[in-house]
Amino acid sequence: MTVFFGLLVGAIVGATLGLIGAGGAILAVPGLVAVLGLSATAATTSSTIIVGSAALVGVLRRRKTGTVDIKIGLTFSALGIVGTFIGTLLARVIPENVTLISFALLMFGAGYAMCCRENPEPKTERPKFLLVIIAATLVGILTGLFGIGGGFLIVPALILFLRVPTKIAIGTSLVAITANSLFAFALRFEFWDQIPLIEVAVFTIAAIAASFILSPIAGRLNANVLKRTFSAVIVVVAIYILVTNIN
Repeated sequence: MTVFFGLLVGAIVGATLGLIGAGGAILAVPGLVAVLGLSATAATTSSTIIVGSAALVGVLRRRKTGTVDIKIGLTFSALGIVGTFIGTLLARVIPENVTLISFALLMFGAGYAMCCRENPEPKTERPKFLLVIIAATLVGILTGLFGIGGGFLIVPALILFLRVPTKIAIGTSLVAITANSLFAFALRFEFWDQIPLIEVAVFTIAAIAASFILSPIAGRLNANVLKRTFSAVIVVVAIYILVTNIN
């Protein structure tokens, strides 16, 4: 039964990344805690593997459609390296229940961003590099602390601050998520022994398969319906985390 739920949640994570380029780890972390019974530290560390792998597959699939800018994605990730380091340090000192409660609050914000905020098309203005650095650092902190890629922040940042077209921003966010996840995983070396390899492998394979299958058809589906559906799931999971972690 654990394997079945692991496959199910992994598939949902991969589907989220493949279809809208964001929101994967927002579901991966609570899924690992609830389904596999992992601690917050183990779940956020394992999440970097799952989300990074699924995002990489999404990048490879989207390259064929011309909706990925590798250079911009890697640049955005590089600008957030300091933030990732800071987030990793915070993960070592913040109590686990506080981490999960904070994560739940973040999920409400992500749910709102995915459901109620439209990504505007870029204007013909000069890129705002200071805001790019701030956004990249914030995403890096979230990746280091919570093990998430931060796609729900990366996509609007690419559009608003770097003037990247929406379709390309979604694909490019997967590049940054891949790089952020890899770096965060490397920094969390002291938690590697907490990762249940077989279970996480099953979770990861399901996420990769879903991302691989669904990435090419993302442009054919109604993005607003997808975002609202996933945001509703995120809010429900956030409520569950709050209820189970507030004494």
